[in-house]
Amino acid sequence: MIKVAIIGASGYTGLELVKILVTHPKFKISYIGTSQGGESLTTLHPSLKNVIEENTKKSEASAIAKVADLVFLALPHKTAMGFAKELLSLNVKVVDLSADYRLELEAYEEYYCAHEDKENLLHSVYGLPEI
Repeated sequence: MIKVAIIGASGYTGLELVKILVTHPKFKISYIGTSQGGESLTTLHPSLKNVIEENTKKSEASAIAKVADLVFLALPHKTAMGFAKELLSLNVKVVDLSADYRLELEAYEEYYCAHEDKENLLHSVYGLPEI
């Protein structure tokens, strides 16, 4: 089993990740993070009642690196790149669902903002699942 963390679990994308990963045969959710932490996941998302009963934790890269092999970031652009940079420096694999690592530098900075993690952007891979 691959231990995974979901960061940004309070939003829609985080909810959908929980729903996908909670029954996945190869993943075990080991950390569910939000900006504040301490909220019940079922309070944030009542549809998860009787599916997964967990409290969220404050999203802290050093704590996540101790319990997860892979981290899914369901964060807004710009927030994701700062968090990804820290996780990658701790040798944690990251799947970012924002736009922060999706575009080449020139296009990203034209449409979003200055990129804060140009080194990791050079090594990122954008992919879509086959249908």
